[in-house]
Amino acid sequence: MNQQMLLYDQYLTSAQQMLEPFADTGAILQFVSEEKISVAHFWTTTPTVILGLQDQRLENLAGGLKFLDDNDHIYYLRNSGGLGVVTDPEVLNFTLFLPNKDDLSIDQAYQKMADIMQATFSQKIKTGEIKHSYCPGTFDLSINDQKIAGISQRRSGNAVAVMAYISITGDQKRRSQLMKDFYEVSNYPVSQKIDFPNVDVHSMENLDNLIDQPLTSTSAEQKILTTLTSNNYSIDRKNFNIVRNSQPYQNAYQKTLEELVYKNTKLLGENYDL
Repeated sequence: MNQQMLLYDQYLTSAQQMLEPFADTGAILQFVSEEKISVAHFWTTTPTVILGLQDQRLENLAGGLKFLDDNDHIYYLRNSGGLGVVTDPEVLNFTLFLPNKDDLSIDQAYQKMADIMQATFSQKIKTGEIKHSYCPGTFDLSINDQKIAGISQRRSGNAVAVMAYISITGDQKRRSQLMKDFYEVSNYPVSQKIDFPNVDVHSMENLDNLIDQPLTSTSAEQKILTTLTSNNYSIDRKNFNIVRNSQPYQNAYQKTLEELVYKNTKLLGENYDL
């Protein structure tokens, strides 16, 4: 019997929406933990840099943020560790929410995302840190040693969220150059405590180029959903909004959103437009 999976599509077009995916993540984790129903969350943004908690410790963060302003990128701080990534409409963010987290170790949950990506796009996809990418991590996904995606994970209650940042198409060299310049400006003088990335703009590439196949964020999402269907999930494309409008969900969403707003205003100033 197929397992039910709710589908949540989200398209962010303004600065005022930018904290929503991470507020949703906290609420969805609570829902999945309590209801034992899986969720697939896909979202895209306007040109945006999403900072990690470690980025708060950059010596000249104010200078780096001005640099992003000057280059027409929105920026904000997420509520999880790690370092910054740059997103735009041609980068697909995909979070897989699964119940019964104790059935999956941390590495097994990461591997589940890697398996989906391999089955969907190419068996050439490998896991392992691409050191000179931005936001490098142990479970980076790459082809021919060029990173196409980074994976992170959150666990809460009895649920796990495995989050993938996937460079589908577009100008990946420009994204990499933006993050290289951001860290060169922000990490001056050079931190002696944190090894902020020394970005090599050739260390990352788009998925469409590496598999020699035309892709968009939308077509990539549909391919992933086909893989999930073949893995015995029944995709429910209609009912997530009912969940999102429920009072328990909204309570959890508002709680997480307030925490995010606090972190961002504390770091970026009371006048920051969230």
